[in-house]
Amino acid sequence: MKVSVIHSQTTIEFDWNTALLIPIFETKLPIQCEILKEEQEIFIQSIIDRDLFSGKENDILYVPFASPNLAGVILLGLGKKEEFHEEKMRRIAGSVINYTRNNKISSIVCDWNYISTEYIPPFIEGIILSQYIFDQYKTKNANEDKKTNPITNVTFIVSSEENIQTLNNQCEQTVLICNTVNMVRSLISSPANELTPQSFTTFAQNMFQNLPLKFQVLDKSELEREGLNGILAVGKGSKNEPMMMILEYQPSSSNTEKQVVIVGKGVTFDTGGICLKPHEGMQEMRYDMSGAAVVLGTMYILAELKLNIPVIGLIPLVENIPSGSALLPGDIIKMYGGKTVEVLNTDAEGRLIIADAMAYAQKNYAPKKIIDIATLTGGCIIALGHFCAGVLGNDKELIKELLHAGNKTGERLWEFPLWTDYEKLIQSDFADVANIGPKGEASTIVGGIFLKQFVENNILWAHIDIAGTAWGVKHIAYWDSKYPTGFGVRLLIQWLSQQ
Repeated sequence: MKVSVIHSQTTIEFDWNTALLIPIFETKLPIQCEILKEEQEIFIQSIIDRDLFSGKENDILYVPFASPNLAGVILLGLGKKEEFHEEKMRRIAGSVINYTRNNKISSIVCDWNYISTEYIPPFIEGIILSQYIFDQYKTKNANEDKKTNPITNVTFIVSSEENIQTLNNQCEQTVLICNTVNMVRSLISSPANELTPQSFTTFAQNMFQNLPLKFQVLDKSELEREGLNGILAVGKGSKNEPMMMILEYQPSSSNTEKQVVIVGKGVTFDTGGICLKPHEGMQEMRYDMSGAAVVLGTMYILAELKLNIPVIGLIPLVENIPSGSALLPGDIIKMYGGKTVEVLNTDAEGRLIIADAMAYAQKNYAPKKIIDIATLTGGCIIALGHFCAGVLGNDKELIKELLHAGNKTGERLWEFPLWTDYEKLIQSDFADVANIGPKGEASTIVGGIFLKQFVENNILWAHIDIAGTAWGVKHIAYWDSKYPTGFGVRLLIQWLSQQ
C-alpha cells in the first residue's frame, strides 16, 4: 500500500474510486473541510444537522457523490477527544475497510488538518492489518471481493506547519512494519506439511539474503555436539529433524553492552507427543511456532530499519510428534548447561526448547536482557482470554517497559507473579526440576517459573505467553478472528526502539 503525507495547500487530483475521509471528534461539530466544494460541504453539514452522523466512536457514514472526480465522503466518528488514544484509532481505522470495500473505494484522502499527526501511524496500522487474507491454498478464490477492492493508496493532508519529511519517514516505517506483521501471519498460517523446521530455515535464509545480519543454522549433528538436548529430545520423534536458527544483528556503531537476546518458540506442529492432545482443534497446533515467526519478523524489521541496538534472535525449531523414537513421560533430560529435567508431560515441550536456547545465549553471548515469546500454556487463555498476553520476569523495570510498549501498540500484557513459592510446584524426586506442576495449578506461572531456572542471576529476563493472542482474537477490527495476529512484532519493535 502506498502512503504519503502532503500539505493542505498542495493541489490534489481526485478520481472516481477515491473517497475523502474526514475524522471528527464528537465535540468537533460542525465540520471544517477546505477540500470540499461549498455545495458539498453544505450537503455534508445538513446530514450532521439532521443527526444522521454524530461523531461518536465508531460512528461511520459513507456519503456517495454523483461526481467523476470524487466517489464520496467517509465521515469517521472518533468519540470524545479527551478519551481518545492510539488503539482507538487503530480499531476505528480497521472498521473503515468494510465501507471502502463495499463501495469499491481503493484510495482514500484523509483530511488531517484538525487531528494530531501522532494518530497517523495507528490509522495506517488499522488499514493494513485489517486487509490481511490468507488464501493461497484456495483453487477457487472465496475472497475475491477482498482482493479486488483493497485500499492501495492513502494520502494524509496536514497543516503547513507540519514536517512533511519526518511524517513520510514515519509512514514508510509503519508500512514496512505492518507488511512484515502480515508476512508473519502468513508464515504462522502455513500448514505443517509445507512448513517444517527445514523449510522455515530456508524461508528465513532467503529473507535475510541481502540484509546486514549474520545467519546461522545448527542442524541435528551440531545440536548434538553442542549438547542442546532439550531441543533434541522434543524433536526426536519426527522424521523432520530439529534445528536452531541463530540471527545476529550487530550495527557497527551500537553499544555491545546493551546486547539483547530474543527467543521464539518454534514448534512447527504440536501433537502433544506421546501425551497426545485431543483431536478437536488440533489443526490449530500448526500455530505453535508463532513465537518463532514473531522473532523472525522482528529481526527482519531491525535489519531493514537499521536500528542502532545489537540483538541476537534464537529460534529453536522442532516437530512434537509421537513415534517409536519419541520423548517419553518419565524421561530425564540433561539440558544445555547441565541442569536435569524430568519430563512428566511431553505436551509441555515449548519450555524445554526455549530453556535450551536461553542457556545457549548466556554461554555464547553477553546479553544484558533476554525476552522469550511463546504460545506456551492454555492456562493463559483461561486466565486472560484473547485480549492480552501474559508476561512474567525477574525485573520490575523490564516488565514495566514491556507493559508500556504493549499499551502503545495495542498488544497488551498482564503481569503474573513469579514468587519463589511456585518453585515448589516443579520439584522432582529424580531430577533438578520437573517440566510441569500439579494439574490445574497456575500453569502459566509454572511455565514461567520453569524457564526462570535457566536464567542466570545477572540477566534481566521476561517471558511473554501469547497462547491467547496469537490467534482466535475476536471483536478487534484489525485482527480477523479467522487468522493469526502476528501479536508481538510491533510490541518488540516498540520496546527495542525504546532501548
